[in-house]
Amino acid sequence: MELNIGDEDPVDSIMLHIRGSGDDVLTPVFRPAETLGCKVLDCAEGDLITVGQTSGWHTFQQFRNRAGCADNPS
Repeated sequence: MELNIGDEDPVDSIMLHIRGSGDDVLTPVFRPAETLGCKVLDCAEGDLITVGQTSGWHTFQQFRNRAGCADNPS
């Protein structure tokens, strides 16, 4: 996981870049969001997501696997 917070103070958004595969990699995304009272935006789908909603993650993994990206764990 890579974390970007930008240069603004106070921080108004956090971008997490997730690597890996499987739905369990999303657990660490929701944990800080819950702690900070934030919502999670799925950039692949462009929608807010909730625990158990993984369609955007699956779409991204399929794209990554077809593209042969270096982060592909297989």
